[in-house]
Amino acid sequence: MARLNQQSVEMMVQSYGLKMTPQRRAIVEYLESAHHHPTAEDVMGAVNRLFPMTSRATVYNTLNWLREAGLVAEVHEGGQVRFDPNTSHHHHFICRRCNQVRDIEENTLGTIQVHRHLPGGLLVEDFEVTLRGLCDLCQK
Repeated sequence: MARLNQQSVEMMVQSYGLKMTPQRRAIVEYLESAHHHPTAEDVMGAVNRLFPMTSRATVYNTLNWLREAGLVAEVHEGGQVRFDPNTSHHHHFICRRCNQVRDIEENTLGTIQVHRHLPGGLLVEDFEVTLRGLCDLCQK
């Protein structure tokens, strides 16, 4: 599983000609430990508990740099953008009650056949399956 880590981020930050500030380090550490696909607001809240003066621009710019560098992926659901530090190919399960997003490893679903060429000249380069239902906690 490919996950976000400090070393890859530090290399990315240097390639942008930036410094690894304590705020950026806190953003990365939060994402490294996150398994719930946080929103930018979740990241902002967590970082501001440690560094109350962290700007919204710092959080959003850092998340955008991480996304552009391929170090985090975006998961779009219900009008929200969530950030996934797991960049290996996998799928997602979204609980319809609590909106929690969980990773589903690719091999859990078995073999899924997707035609590379679709009608209308569409070329499939990648795909992701999103499963929806009730998580274990909401079923109780």
